Amino acid sequence: MNEQELRQAMSALEVYRLQLQSIAENMQLIQISIEEMTRARETLAQYKDAGEGSEILVPVGGNSFVFAKVASSDKAVVGIGTGISVEKDMGEAVQTMEERCKELAESMKKLAERRSALEAQATQLSQTVQEEIGALKQQGL
Repeated sequence: MNEQELRQAMSALEVYRLQLQSIAENMQLIQISIEEMTRARETLAQYKDAGEGSEILVPVGGNSFVFAKVASSDKAVVGIGTGISVEKDMGEAVQTMEERCKELAESMKKLAERRSALEAQATQLSQTVQEEIGALKQQGL
């Protein structure tokens, strides 16, 4: 490996590092979304089980809750994307949250697989670069 190839390999390692960082950030965002969907599903399920007129605690984020009275426990308004929400049967709403969690978990799995592949490639290239640097040092270059 000549000096130019060594520089290219080191640049490739930097690209791998940036890609791994991006994947880690995406995985973190997906994990946050999974937690949010799980909380929403649990809240909907508890709301469904509460009788009309019951006083319940509704999470509003940041580990904060407000007291609310159940007006109707058979319907929920669920976001379907791009700022659009629809009224759904409570069972459908819970199922929607479960499906979204599954989709997010699948995305997380794909990102983890991609991360593992990139880490393997980066490790292999890093070892090659280290060996070449060691060889160049022995040659006194």
